[in-house]
Amino acid sequence: MVEGSAREQLKAQLKQQPSFKAELKDRIKSALLSKVPASQPITYNFDSYMVQDIQPGQLRILEVDERLVLPTNTLIRFLVTASDVLHSWAVPSLGIKIDAVPGRLNQIWCTINRQGVFYGQCSELCGANHSFMPIVVEAISPRQFLTEYVKKWIE
Repeated sequence: MVEGSAREQLKAQLKQQPSFKAELKDRIKSALLSKVPASQPITYNFDSYMVQDIQPGQLRILEVDERLVLPTNTLIRFLVTASDVLHSWAVPSLGIKIDAVPGRLNQIWCTINRQGVFYGQCSELCGANHSFMPIVVEAISPRQFLTEYVKKWIE
């Protein structure tokens, strides 16, 4: 709130200078009508394929060439679709199973509470290569996510 003496000074200045009134009105109007810029959502789109030549320590038929890396303790929205046939994107340890239907966009929300590597597979009989559609989600700290992975997308 404006104190009594400051209020009186403002009233006196408004009476003395008509242009100040218009300027003050414009400032207030622009402040009320200005929009706070919305933060840009991070989009992450990629192709991932099963690793053919596994190394010691990798899981056979579950390891992929590019993992889905996500931050922990962050609300994440997955948008899932398919381009060919029905699929079912499932990562049981995260409690996620959602159908991927051609021409349809399905969504699911998730928060990963701990760091780690989570494995899943397509759980729909979608064709000859159904058993070769693994999913690997790697959860890392939000700080590490911002410093390492987001910088790659910006560059």
